[in-house]
Amino acid sequence: MNSFKQAFLFTTGVLVIHGILLSTGGYRIPQIDSPMHILGGFAMALFGLAIHKVVSTSYHTKHSPVWYHYTFVIGFAMLIGITWEFHEYILDNTINIWYNFPKSQPSLGDTMKDFLNDWIGASVAFYFFKKNG
Repeated sequence: MNSFKQAFLFTTGVLVIHGILLSTGGYRIPQIDSPMHILGGFAMALFGLAIHKVVSTSYHTKHSPVWYHYTFVIGFAMLIGITWEFHEYILDNTINIWYNFPKSQPSLGDTMKDFLNDWIGASVAFYFFKKNG
């Protein structure tokens, strides 16, 4: 299967689960947040691997050390994770206040835990799919 198609399908699945959890109030269960961030990091690493495959082919970097490839993929996934945390922060300070919804980011510790879970998911994806990506 095409790397981009695989990443798109997995990401779509994660977003469908996210939509279901939002609409049913599933995020009120604190233990749901960590697996969702792990899945999100995994999905974004799949995209990072697909992008990296195109870049490696175009610029002949396939023979670079593994840490170079890991840094590219993890950096991409973490950049998306940081963007997601900004998204949660903006929602917490606008719509969630207006409509009295629960906060997505109750503390700095929660945000750091989310980043750690994003990194774990991305690292697992890199480990299992690096030869394909």
